[in-house]
Parts: sequence; C-alpha cells; structure tokens
Amino acid sequence: MVKWIKAILASALSFLICFYTGKFLGFTGFSFAWVLNFVLMAWYTYIDSLFNWDYEFSYFDSQRFEKEGIIYKYLGVNLYRKLLVWTGWEKLRIKENKLRNSRSSLAHAEFKSRSSEAGHTLIFLIVGFVTFIVADSLKEALWLIILNLLLNAYPIFVQRYNRPRYKRLLRKISAEAV
Repeated sequence: MVKWIKAILASALSFLICFYTGKFLGFTGFSFAWVLNFVLMAWYTYIDSLFNWDYEFSYFDSQRFEKEGIIYKYLGVNLYRKLLVWTGWEKLRIKENKLRNSRSSLAHAEFKSRSSEAGHTLIFLIVGFVTFIVADSLKEALWLIILNLLLNAYPIFVQRYNRPRYKRLLRKISAEAV
C-alpha cells in the first residue's frame, strides 16, 4: 500500500511540475518539451524502482522485421549511438552499469534494456498524448515531436537493436559452460 501512495504522490508531483512549466512557459515550446520528457524520465525511474517489474512480456522479443537490426541501422541507430557518446550520455550509463565479460553482467544489461525500453515506450505514448492535447498545429507540436523522437523513440530503437546481441552472447556463454 505504501508503494502505491508513493507512486500516486510522485505522479501528482510530476504532473504539477509539467503543468505549471507549461502554464508559465507555454505548452508547445522547447522548454516545456524538455521539462516534460525529463520529468517523465525521472518519474518512470522512480516508479520502476518502487515496483521492480520483471518485464517478461513477448513484446520484448525480437520480431521478424527486426532481423539483425537492419531496420534500426536504416533508421540511423548507429548515428544516434555516436551522438550518445559525443554528448557524454554513454559515459554516465557505463559508469552506472559496468558491462563485464560475465553472464550476470550480460543478463543485467539485457534486463536493463527491457526496463529502459518499457520506460521510453510509456513516455513516448504520454508525450504523444500531451502533444495531441496541447498543440493546434504541426508547427506548435514541432518541439514536442522532435524531442519525443530524440529522447524516446531512438532510445527504444537502441534497446531493440542491442537486446538480441545481449541474448546471443548469453546463449554463447551458456553453450560454452556446458
């Protein structure tokens, strides 16, 4: 019950921060889009830490059209990954989740890819809904759309691109152990 109270309070606080940011700075500008995305990321990270979901859904399995990540390469996922390195984001992620040459480390990275993808998917949907509600035109929605693509859609692509690689390495390690 305490978890749910904390989740409701965190959700209410996040909503208020986003609402008043939009009220004072405008609901369709860069500042609101930035605050909305990062507040939702902090909110999801907190909610995820409260509930410790296992993310065991078939949604996280690779689909046929994703074979070997070709679609993600076509969409520019490697360029986006380079952008993450250039901005320093990748250093922060690696510092937090060191990837070692071990089964447990790879299993943790694979799990975190599901957790991250779930969060970015939920945030992508929320930002899309907010965009639909607050913007009267494509021009007004531009910052919300651009930041939603950069901060949510591409991170989803990165996770869906990386996860099959983690799974292949895990299978390889398991086969070598036998």
